[in-house]
Amino acid sequence: MPTVDAGDVATSIYEPRHACPSMVDRIDTCDVLVVGAGASGLWSAAELAPDHDVLVVDAGEVGAGASGDAAGFVTAFSDWAPSPDAVAHSIAAFRALDGRHGFTFYERPYVELARTAAEGAALRETYDPLFERPGYDVEYLDAAELSARWPGRFDLDGVDGGLVKHESGIVAAEAYLHALASTARECGVRLRTNTTVESVVVEDGSVVGAETPDGRVDADVVVCTAGAGTGPLVEWVDLPVRRFVYSNLRVEADAPLDDAYPMVYADDVWWRPEPGRPRTFLVSGGTYFLAPDDGPPRDPPAAYRREVRTVLEGLAADVETATAVPGSYQPCTTGCVTTPDGLPVLDAPAAAPDGLVVATAVTGGISVSPFTGAAVRSLVTGADPPVPLAPFAADRFDEPPADFRVDGIREPLSGANPDSE
Repeated sequence: MPTVDAGDVATSIYEPRHACPSMVDRIDTCDVLVVGAGASGLWSAAELAPDHDVLVVDAGEVGAGASGDAAGFVTAFSDWAPSPDAVAHSIAAFRALDGRHGFTFYERPYVELARTAAEGAALRETYDPLFERPGYDVEYLDAAELSARWPGRFDLDGVDGGLVKHESGIVAAEAYLHALASTARECGVRLRTNTTVESVVVEDGSVVGAETPDGRVDADVVVCTAGAGTGPLVEWVDLPVRRFVYSNLRVEADAPLDDAYPMVYADDVWWRPEPGRPRTFLVSGGTYFLAPDDGPPRDPPAAYRREVRTVLEGLAADVETATAVPGSYQPCTTGCVTTPDGLPVLDAPAAAPDGLVVATAVTGGISVSPFTGAAVRSLVTGADPPVPLAPFAADRFDEPPADFRVDGIREPLSGANPDSE
């Protein structure tokens, strides 16, 4: 990494930050600077590395943000049903990464349960694009068919049926991020952790780099994939996002879970088996918006704990009593962000300086992180993306209110744990 003398640096760009006047600020140079070493940032870097010098920086370690706290459900969530090619692109990438650098993609079907016939019809309508895509394996089974498919696993009294998405799977977030970082390095990507990007530097309407506490990084392109930290870095862009938090909890089952056990969603709770833990579910839910200055709760919200007990004890035949594993509560520590329509912003916004690319608010981000990387490459290079990116443009909204609502995220969680028992 090159260094320069203090006399080579324009003081109007940055001031020396060291107590000793004889020390100099260090400058890195790259074609593309990626801000954020989560799943989206690492995939973006790996996609760009074959023909660009890429540097990834993160304020913490690899996966220190929302990616590292992800529950690891990989499937076509409802927001992504209209873009089946993006989902298929990502599933193919997970399969290709399987077995590399200690990563395993555990292929498991994902079952989304419907309580009533009307809910079942709505599910089929929502996911109609997946049914229509050749090669994508999805079906709707009634309660009797679900019981026959997974005998003894579910108590489906009062359930109409479920949408079964076979192109799905489980990832362990830590192993996945390690594999992505190793793959990126193999491609020539440089990673610098524990380095905060303070601002994007612009001259004559174009990005020229970014400021860090160690000095300026020169770059022709800056890609912001910093999750909840993206907004302050892209001051030229009006990002309509709200911060939210979700909860993960491990729960012991009363009987061992076999390798055929699917991932399941019902009543605002997701649960899946934990590979390598034969009696353990990982349960995700408890999704709340956060007040601007609040962090995640210290303990699982009481409403979430009640939902976990109610859903598992009512639907999972393996669970007589839902017993939480002590110390297993894990919220997303930095918080996540979402847009009014639940889709991310993947754009090189016209209002922004040339060379600024934004990839943020990727809810279900692990599931589509390979697609996010491909989208970023297309925004940087002009190459065709796997799907058109118009639905992800930053300016697609007509001034939504700051407190917009999103289905499935509750209003609001404020304070340490307001609904604790």
